[in-house]
Amino acid sequence: MNSRRSTVLSVEKYKIRIKPTAENDLIIRYQEITDDSPENALKWYLNIIEIIEKLDVMAERHPLASEDIDINRGIRHFNIDRYRILYFINENVVEV
Repeated sequence: MNSRRSTVLSVEKYKIRIKPTAENDLIIRYQEITDDSPENALKWYLNIIEIIEKLDVMAERHPLASEDIDINRGIRHFNIDRYRILYFINENVVEV
């Protein structure tokens, strides 16, 4: 008789916190895009938020930012089109 073992993987889930400075940056860029196309601005904003929310799992997957070399806070980064996202993990919270 074959016995099969099943493996249960536990993936840590993080809460996402977008800091006011980051939110202000998003709003400014949203308004700039709105000048050309309100529809594109909304799509851009929702896409950015959706991708940021995906940091709730495996937030460590992105590399450390070069700015982190001197301060050693674990600041990570990735790009969404031409927009750069910086964040760090503080216990169970990803702070953008």
